[in-house]
Amino acid sequence: MIPVKNPIKTSFTNFFRKLKGGQLAIDELSLFLISIALITAILMMFLNLNRFVFFTWLPILIAYWRSFSKNKTNRYRENQIFIKYFYPANSFVKNTYRGITFKKGHTYFNCKKCMQQLRIPKKTGHIKVTCPKCSYSFVKKTIHGHIRKLKEKAA
Repeated sequence: MIPVKNPIKTSFTNFFRKLKGGQLAIDELSLFLISIALITAILMMFLNLNRFVFFTWLPILIAYWRSFSKNKTNRYRENQIFIKYFYPANSFVKNTYRGITFKKGHTYFNCKKCMQQLRIPKKTGHIKVTCPKCSYSFVKKTIHGHIRKLKEKAA
Protein backbone atom coordinates (compact mmCIF):
# COMPACT_ATOMS: atom_id res chain seq x y z
CA MET A 1 0.00 0.00 0.00
CA ILE A 2 1.30 3.46 -0.96
CA PRO A 3 1.30 6.04 1.86
CA VAL A 4 -0.87 9.09 1.18
CA LYS A 5 0.81 12.44 1.73
CA ASN A 6 -0.99 15.13 3.66
CA PRO A 7 -1.60 18.02 1.19
CA ILE A 8 -1.65 20.66 3.94
CA LYS A 9 1.66 19.47 5.36
CA THR A 10 3.14 19.37 1.86
CA SER A 11 2.00 22.92 1.07
CA PHE A 12 3.44 24.27 4.35
CA THR A 13 6.70 22.43 3.74
CA ASN A 14 6.95 23.89 0.23
CA PHE A 15 6.10 27.36 1.53
CA PHE A 16 8.85 27.30 4.14
CA ARG A 17 11.29 25.77 1.67
CA LYS A 18 10.64 28.65 -0.76
CA LEU A 19 10.85 31.17 2.07
CA LYS A 20 14.15 29.76 3.22
CA GLY A 21 15.52 29.69 -0.33
CA GLY A 22 14.79 33.37 -0.87
CA GLN A 23 12.14 32.83 -3.54
CA LEU A 24 9.47 34.60 -1.51
CA ALA A 25 9.87 38.31 -0.91
CA ILE A 26 8.84 39.28 2.60
CA ASP A 27 10.19 42.80 2.77
CA GLU A 28 9.58 45.89 4.90
CA LEU A 29 6.33 46.79 3.14
CA SER A 30 4.90 43.30 3.63
CA LEU A 31 5.86 43.30 7.31
CA PHE A 32 4.27 46.74 7.71
CA LEU A 33 1.05 45.49 6.08
CA ILE A 34 0.93 42.48 8.39
CA SER A 35 1.51 44.78 11.39
CA ILE A 36 -1.33 47.05 10.26
CA ALA A 37 -3.57 44.00 9.93
CA LEU A 38 -2.70 42.87 13.46
CA ILE A 39 -3.35 46.31 14.93
CA THR A 40 -6.64 46.57 13.02
CA ALA A 41 -7.72 43.12 14.26
CA ILE A 42 -7.00 44.06 17.87
CA LEU A 43 -8.84 47.37 17.55
CA MET A 44 -11.87 45.72 15.95
CA MET A 45 -11.93 43.08 18.65
CA PHE A 46 -12.00 45.71 21.42
CA LEU A 47 -14.42 48.01 19.62
CA ASN A 48 -16.68 45.09 18.59
CA LEU A 49 -16.71 46.08 14.90
CA ASN A 50 -17.01 42.61 13.39
CA ARG A 51 -18.76 43.84 10.24
CA PHE A 52 -15.53 45.60 9.12
CA VAL A 53 -13.39 42.45 9.21
CA PHE A 54 -12.51 43.05 5.54
CA PHE A 55 -10.19 45.85 6.64
CA THR A 56 -8.26 43.32 8.70
CA TRP A 57 -7.89 40.80 5.89
CA LEU A 58 -7.09 43.27 3.10
CA PRO A 59 -3.50 44.09 4.23
CA ILE A 60 -2.82 40.39 4.84
CA LEU A 61 -4.02 39.48 1.34
CA ILE A 62 -1.92 42.25 -0.22
CA ALA A 63 1.18 41.11 1.70
CA TYR A 64 0.49 37.50 0.67
CA TRP A 65 0.06 38.53 -2.98
CA ARG A 66 3.29 40.56 -2.84
CA SER A 67 5.26 37.65 -1.39
CA PHE A 68 4.16 35.22 -4.13
CA SER A 69 4.42 37.70 -7.00
CA LYS A 70 6.72 36.73 -9.86
CA ASN A 71 7.36 40.37 -10.80
CA LYS A 72 10.23 41.01 -8.37
CA THR A 73 11.28 44.31 -9.97
CA ASN A 74 7.91 45.96 -9.37
CA ARG A 75 7.78 44.62 -5.77
CA TYR A 76 11.31 45.93 -5.20
CA ARG A 77 10.32 49.35 -6.57
CA GLU A 78 7.21 49.45 -4.36
CA ASN A 79 9.31 48.56 -1.33
CA GLN A 80 11.86 51.29 -2.13
CA ILE A 81 9.10 53.90 -2.41
CA PHE A 82 7.67 52.70 0.91
CA ILE A 83 11.09 52.93 2.59
CA LYS A 84 11.64 56.41 1.16
CA TYR A 85 8.50 57.76 2.83
CA PHE A 86 8.32 55.48 5.88
CA TYR A 87 11.94 55.72 7.03
CA PRO A 88 11.84 59.38 8.17
CA ALA A 89 8.76 58.73 10.32
CA ASN A 90 10.21 55.50 11.65
CA SER A 91 13.55 57.09 12.51
CA PHE A 92 11.77 60.00 14.22
CA VAL A 93 9.87 57.56 16.45
CA LYS A 94 13.02 55.54 17.20
CA ASN A 95 15.06 58.66 17.99
CA THR A 96 12.32 60.04 20.22
CA TYR A 97 12.08 56.72 22.08
CA ARG A 98 15.86 56.54 22.39
CA GLY A 99 15.99 60.13 23.63
CA ILE A 100 13.41 59.38 26.31
CA THR A 101 14.93 56.11 27.50
CA PHE A 102 18.57 57.21 27.49
CA LYS A 103 17.94 60.80 28.56
CA LYS A 104 19.29 60.10 32.04
CA GLY A 105 22.85 59.47 30.96
CA HIS A 106 23.34 61.33 27.67
CA THR A 107 22.84 64.71 26.03
CA TYR A 108 21.56 64.71 22.45
CA PHE A 109 22.34 67.48 19.98
CA ASN A 110 22.86 67.99 16.23
CA CYS A 111 26.11 68.57 14.36
CA LYS A 112 26.42 72.22 13.36
CA LYS A 113 27.49 71.36 9.81
CA CYS A 114 25.51 68.29 8.64
CA MET A 115 22.72 68.14 11.27
CA GLN A 116 23.60 64.54 12.21
CA GLN A 117 22.22 63.63 15.64
CA LEU A 118 25.00 63.02 18.16
CA ARG A 119 25.11 62.13 21.84
CA ILE A 120 27.63 62.61 24.60
CA PRO A 121 27.60 61.56 28.26
CA LYS A 122 26.12 64.21 30.55
CA LYS A 123 28.92 64.23 33.10
CA THR A 124 31.68 65.22 30.69
CA GLY A 125 31.53 69.02 31.08
CA HIS A 126 33.43 70.47 28.12
CA ILE A 127 34.27 67.94 25.43
CA LYS A 128 35.64 68.14 21.90
CA VAL A 129 33.20 66.33 19.60
CA THR A 130 34.02 65.06 16.11
CA CYS A 131 31.04 64.22 13.91
CA PRO A 132 31.39 60.69 12.46
CA LYS A 133 29.52 61.68 9.31
CA CYS A 134 31.29 64.88 8.20
CA SER A 135 34.36 64.91 10.52
CA TYR A 136 33.53 68.43 11.75
CA SER A 137 35.04 69.10 15.21
CA PHE A 138 33.67 71.49 17.82
CA VAL A 139 33.52 71.93 21.60
CA LYS A 140 30.27 71.08 23.36
CA LYS A 141 29.26 71.78 26.97
CA THR A 142 26.84 69.57 28.87
CA ILE A 143 24.60 70.61 31.76
CA HIS A 144 27.13 69.36 34.30
CA GLY A 145 29.77 71.50 32.60
CA HIS A 146 27.57 74.59 33.06
CA ILE A 147 26.90 73.72 36.71
CA ARG A 148 30.59 73.10 37.39
CA LYS A 149 31.50 76.44 35.79
CA LEU A 150 28.89 78.27 37.90
CA LYS A 151 30.21 76.63 41.07
CA GLU A 152 33.76 77.68 40.20
CA LYS A 153 32.60 81.29 39.67
CA ALA A 154 30.71 81.27 42.98
CA ALA A 155 33.70 79.96 44.94
